Amino acid sequence: MKTEQDLKEIYFPTPKLIEWENGVRQYSTVRGDTEVLMSYVPPHTNVEPHQHQEVQIGMVVSGELSMTVGDVTKKMTALESAYIAPPHVPHGARNETDQEVIAIDIKRNKADETYTSPEDYFLNIFKTRDLMPGMEVTFFVEDWIEIMLAKIPGNGGEMPFHKHRNEQIGICIGGGYDMTVEGCTVDMTFGTAYFCEPREDHGAINRSEKESQSINIFFPPRYNRSKTKKVKADES
Repeated sequence: MKTEQDLKEIYFPTPKLIEWENGVRQYSTVRGDTEVLMSYVPPHTNVEPHQHQEVQIGMVVSGELSMTVGDVTKKMTALESAYIAPPHVPHGARNETDQEVIAIDIKRNKADETYTSPEDYFLNIFKTRDLMPGMEVTFFVEDWIEIMLAKIPGNGGEMPFHKHRNEQIGICIGGGYDMTVEGCTVDMTFGTAYFCEPREDHGAINRSEKESQSINIFFPPRYNRSKTKKVKADES
């Protein structure tokens, strides 16, 4: 029988620190085929172009980053866009500012998925609306993935318990809230990640006075249909 700590490691894996020679720090959490990386990029630091068999999705949480995917370079500001680097497509980044940049990067390689991306590899905001009264959400959408930025009001604001056919991953990026997955509850603080497989029961409540914010990723999209215009897929 699994202990409470065993369950926490399944749904809320303990981050492992990765330190690179260029000063970049990454906190890695993994469940199954997916790795979530909270990356801290020092000022004026270059991440050399590289490629791998996993698709990589990323978003800037704090600061500004010059991101290159394939032959396209764009300046990414906090929570305004996301990139998709399909398998074996080179990608790299540079922090050209005097401030540390914090970014979320997600790597995934699942046999039954096809990883499409926009022609320029970058996703813009697809839609912003209230998911429920007082909870504003913003979506970024591609055929196989949906990114939802969610704000949970303070003083008892909640995402009611539910389950669905979609796999879901979430990362706290502001404030804090109690997250429960399959009866296992953790106090989410900045950088904490949770993993839900399909049909696993989950919900959240913000008991603090301040609003909290999270990035939530769904495989496949849950709330929005994918865009009709077809774009690039893995060319490997």
